[in-house]
Amino acid sequence: MELADIVARLRQTGVEFEDVEVKRAAGGLPQNVAETMSAFANSRGGLIILGLDERAGFAPVGVSDPVALRDELAGVARAKLTPALAPVIDAVPFEGVILVLAEIEPLPPLQRPCYVTTRGLYNGAFVRVGDGDQRLTPYEIDRLRENPGQPRWDEEPVSQATAEKDLDRRAVTRLIETASRNSPRSFSGLSEPDALARLGILVPHDGSLVPSLAGLLSVGAYPQQFFPQLMVSLAVYPHEDAGEPGPGGIRFLDSAAVGGTVPTMVTDTIQAAQRSLRRSSRVVGAGRDDYWEIEPEVIREAVVNALMHRDYSPQARGTQIRVELFPDRLTVTSPGGLFGNVRLETLGESGTSSSRNARLSALLQEAGDPFTGRPVAENRGSGISMMISQVRRDTGLVPLFTASLDDFCVTIPRTSLVTPELRAWARRLSRGQEFSEAQISVLALASAGYSVDIALLRRLGPGPSGARRQLSQLRDLGLLQPRRARDDGSYRLAPGLSEIAAKNEARSSPGSGLPERILEALGETDSASREDLQGATGASRSSVINALDDLITSGTVEATAPSRSPNRRYRLARS
Repeated sequence: MELADIVARLRQTGVEFEDVEVKRAAGGLPQNVAETMSAFANSRGGLIILGLDERAGFAPVGVSDPVALRDELAGVARAKLTPALAPVIDAVPFEGVILVLAEIEPLPPLQRPCYVTTRGLYNGAFVRVGDGDQRLTPYEIDRLRENPGQPRWDEEPVSQATAEKDLDRRAVTRLIETASRNSPRSFSGLSEPDALARLGILVPHDGSLVPSLAGLLSVGAYPQQFFPQLMVSLAVYPHEDAGEPGPGGIRFLDSAAVGGTVPTMVTDTIQAAQRSLRRSSRVVGAGRDDYWEIEPEVIREAVVNALMHRDYSPQARGTQIRVELFPDRLTVTSPGGLFGNVRLETLGESGTSSSRNARLSALLQEAGDPFTGRPVAENRGSGISMMISQVRRDTGLVPLFTASLDDFCVTIPRTSLVTPELRAWARRLSRGQEFSEAQISVLALASAGYSVDIALLRRLGPGPSGARRQLSQLRDLGLLQPRRARDDGSYRLAPGLSEIAAKNEARSSPGSGLPERILEALGETDSASREDLQGATGASRSSVINALDDLITSGTVEATAPSRSPNRRYRLARS
């Protein structure tokens, strides 16, 4: 994207973007520029612009000595950061002045984190959050440093446990039988303790063998005796926003704390979720076929992945896996982001697999479901593609994946968002062009507030070139706009086109859209907080935020403080 376009978007919205940092730089190089470079390098990259005044509506003020500022900026990147960075830095004429621009590329994952050398690793590493730089937590730094190697937290001995008291005898017998059948030469003639040691269920500790964490999680009697939070919590919410209570102030329609071994937790979590899922029938040939709103295999794969690949480091053992069921979706969130060579954009592709917990993953290939005896996990990287295919058949959509350094989340739609009303809306906007089913699904997801990209479109069916072409068509028609000032391939619904989402969320008259109700509420007061507008409109938090973003972009509404300020309020734009 050209500089003029980036500045135009900054002026239109009135705030900085996640990938753009603006500094007036009237007194020379800003002191915190090294923090911003670190944040961009540890995130998705970004652009630093020196010589624009944010407080004056991003007016160009220029810099007094562009060459000196450029050289000083390069010096910071080379000498004050570890590892050193090599940004592309230019002095660029713009609207009658000279600006200095620095393009910071994201560091490869194996080289992160980048930190301000003099402040040290645990005090000088930053990440970009919204339009600001936020210090990485020790937990996040440890996960980044762990990524190049193979974590072994799952092999850690549990010193308080014993094989006699804390392993399930039947599960141990089944596991050894399965391992002996699969690898007879490796287990022939071994005693049970030796077989368990070879499998990694028992590990040395102070001269004796005790169960490992992976051993307890795969064939233990009750692992939560030693690690109470290594379990699955399930919550069923009455509304699409977890913070919005139901009738009578009820917060949960159902909840459960599921413990036991991984095989047991998988089975019990599926059964707990099914208490709140609908079951229907359809005619198939001469008979009828019963099916679940979300198929058990889809839930199973999401929960198995969460339990098998979650972070088991000591810092994360106080965090459980969360399964949350909303009226429109099911989410499974686990501590720890993606590991190894796995990337969000490649999830579901053949051959994409990397195990954070290698020992546990190996054991779960041998450990059987307590009821069916089938292996808990394949560990072949094929489960995600199965989930994608099944959800696409059931709803016309696909699971949505999000990841940070702290957690990984999969969102599974309960029903299709592609309604007759949405199809008619898409036809009106198509300008006579024909949309594919994948494009209509993308518009449905975007209208519901989700981000969309090429990877999402590919999971809906088209190949790489077709996905790129179809996404470009939606962008060129003005239906999607980049989420960041620099177009990195991630899009959201263009401002002014969110009426479908608003109508789906409407709590008042069917003909009243959420933006109109927000404007009506703001017309009755000088300013209002986001919480005030939620209460006035009856819409969810995410829907109000998206609608406010659209209204700010269109110039109809203005914010009274930066996006991260606790004092941020909204009011009708003043002419």
